[in-house]
Amino acid sequence: MKNSPTHPRLLIELCAGGIDDVLLAAELQIDRIELNSGMALGGLTPSPGLVGAARQVFSGPIVAMVRPREAGFTYSDAEFDLMLADCEVLLAAGINGIAIGCLTSVGSIDVQRCAAIRRRCSSATLVFHKAFDGTSDLHLAARQLIDVGFDRILTSGGSTTAVAGIRTTQQLIRDFGSQIQFVVGGGVRAENLETIVRETGCDQIHSSVRGVVECPLSAGDCECDFGAISSEGVTGFGIADRTQLERLMQAALDQNERRQKSKSRQ
Repeated sequence: MKNSPTHPRLLIELCAGGIDDVLLAAELQIDRIELNSGMALGGLTPSPGLVGAARQVFSGPIVAMVRPREAGFTYSDAEFDLMLADCEVLLAAGINGIAIGCLTSVGSIDVQRCAAIRRRCSSATLVFHKAFDGTSDLHLAARQLIDVGFDRILTSGGSTTAVAGIRTTQQLIRDFGSQIQFVVGGGVRAENLETIVRETGCDQIHSSVRGVVECPLSAGDCECDFGAISSEGVTGFGIADRTQLERLMQAALDQNERRQKSKSRQ
């Protein structure tokens, strides 16, 4: 497997949960998107319609989530067969990569199934998503993913947020960054981006910058919430927040300028 290239600038990946998120990413020229449905459930496999629409409007790389259900990453044989089938459909539709993860019943990397995914998706970019952070030995997990041929790992260093996991992520990148790419995600925002990048040494970040748009039915007296979510007194559905995303992009631009100045002084 090729060593991970060093990006000349910080790369931003938007975790997109619907077509409006994709349209915003296209408008703001985000570097890459991870395409999901069911963001309130942690991200599920996107529908064929969403995939087709996203590929039409976003010209950059698209990584699609393959996750057949909520709650955990240990799957039945039938679920795993479905995941392999979804990989084929997504790649045939022009998706550039797959975000996927399988764990054993004891919470370790399911090496056998990960190897099967690599064989089935022989030329696609494979990203092991944040199921990685649920393993008990992150260094062993990274080594196993390198050995089976995954290209990237999305991580917050085994913690709930990227900031909390800074030291572990720093060590992972130091030990394995020449063999596999690391994308740092988990509450990455404009106000903490500089700290995360400086301390971990990462060159790719992942963020959903979610906000909530009020839905009239959710805000009314109906006792059925239909999956509505609430944030800061607003009840409705989640969407990428333009203001937060623009601030994140500006923070990344500032970071890139600092990198260039530092490089020119060397």
